[in-house]
Parts: sequence; structure tokens; C-alpha cells
Amino acid sequence: MPVSRIVAAMVAMAVITGVFATFALFALRPELFTPSGPPTPVVPALPTASPDVASPSPSPSPTPSPTPSATPTETPPPSPTPEPNPTARPAPAPTPPGTGNVLPQCAYMDVPTIHDGYGEWPITLLDTIYHVPPLYAPSDLVDSSAAGLNGGYLVRSLIVSDLAAMADEARAAGAPIQLVSGYRSYAQQEETFAHWVSVGGYEQALRTSARAGHSEHQLGTVIDVTSAGGSAPWEYADWAQTPAGAWMSANSWRYGFVLSYPAGAWDRTCYDYEPWHFRYVGRDLAERIAASGRTPREVIWELQ
Repeated sequence: MPVSRIVAAMVAMAVITGVFATFALFALRPELFTPSGPPTPVVPALPTASPDVASPSPSPSPTPSPTPSATPTETPPPSPTPEPNPTARPAPAPTPPGTGNVLPQCAYMDVPTIHDGYGEWPITLLDTIYHVPPLYAPSDLVDSSAAGLNGGYLVRSLIVSDLAAMADEARAAGAPIQLVSGYRSYAQQEETFAHWVSVGGYEQALRTSARAGHSEHQLGTVIDVTSAGGSAPWEYADWAQTPAGAWMSANSWRYGFVLSYPAGAWDRTCYDYEPWHFRYVGRDLAERIAASGRTPREVIWELQ
């Protein structure tokens, strides 16, 4: 075969192959044969976040909250300042009456007596106003038997001599006496007063018995007397009408003993009549009181 025919055959084969290739490309990539505009930009793919690292989310811009309109605050009315409750003050104690020539009316107070020394026994003022301390207790107390009388009662040793002389004279006059009371402590007087309260009530007890601390018995220089072998003196209608009572009423002052609460003198003594209650004040003062016709309280009040 001539060479020219071979070349022609090869060219023809190349053309046919090119046409088939073009058709095949058109089928596969038609966009290559479409008129083109500007190239479409390729958006790069975002990297995929690792499962262990959270990708930061963009913080949303805070939406400004509307400023609430101010609600007018209601101003509370001022609270009234509370007035302080007045502190209850105890009523002032009544002023104790002064001592001297003016004897006060009967009153019930608790004022320490001015002369409470054991050596001041003649002028120690004890009444419904003035008192001695609870611990007042003379150290020279002895049994009443030391004066030749019945025992069982305490008296100060300083009265023993005159008490013995008085008992001897009363016995010689046919009016023997015996004691029914002597020194009483503060506690004993509390019991005594409570007894009389139980018998006749508080108001009556104030007239017939001293409150603790106010009793002359606590001085140790006071005795309650009755007839030897007789009943308690308060069991009699008037013990002063008995032989022993009459003798004591007329003669006790000669031995230094005075009747503290005579008849008809409540406004001056503040106690009912007690014909058996004798206080030793010494012979000189007893004589002065007897001569004055006044009660021991009136005279001792002036000596304060």
C-alpha cells in the first residue's frame, strides 16, 4: 500500500478519535462547554473541631436590658420615739423621828438604834421604830439560877446582884417571884412574834409582842416575872393585883428594875399593858424614871 494512503488513514483515525473524545468529555463535564462568567470563589472548608477541645462559640453581644423605670419608694412615716417607761422607784422610807423631848406617835419602822454597844445597855432605845442588829448577843449571859431564882433563863451577869437582892426581899415580904422569860435571841423573838400572830392576828400581835430586833429581851437585861409557883402572868386578869405583882410594881425600881409598859400608856409605849415586863437600867436611872412619873421609853428617848 502506498505511503500516502497509510498517512491518510492515520489522520482519519485521529480525527474520529478526537470527535469521540469530545463527545465523551461533554457528557462528563458539560459545564466546560457553557459560557463562563467570573469564577465562583471556592469557600474553604472549616476545620472539624477535635472532640476533646470545645471550639469557642462566638459570644453573643449582650442585648442591653431596658432600664426599669424607678418605682418611687414610699418613705415610711417617722416612728414616734417611744417614751421611756418610768422606772418604778420604791417609796421613800419615812424619815425616822428625831430623838429628844418630843416623843413621836407610834409607828412601825426598822431604824438601827443609836446606842447599840453592849456597854450602853441602860440607854439602848428599843421600840416599834428602833432595833438592834440580828447578831446582837451579849457575851456575859448567865443562867438565872445565879440570882437564886429558878433556872433555865439567861440574863446578863451585870444584873445578877440586884436581881438576887430583889428576889430575896420579895420572898421576905411574902411575895416570892419566879422568872418566865429572860434573854431572847433575834431568832427566838421571831418565833415568839409568829406565835402571837397565830393567836390573835398580825395587828393584835403588834400591840402585845415586839418584832424581832425590836424586843428589849434581846438586851439580856429584861425579865418577865410571875408569882412563884403560879401561872404565866398573862393568864391573870391583872397580875399586878396579885401579892407578887403588887410588890414588884411598888418596889422594883429600888433594885434598878422599871416597868416598861405600864397601864394606860399605849400612846407613849406603843405596847399594851404588861405588868410582868421589867427592864434593868441601874438603880440611878430607875430612881429617876420612877420619880418622873413617866414611862422608861419617854426618859430613855431624851437620853439619845
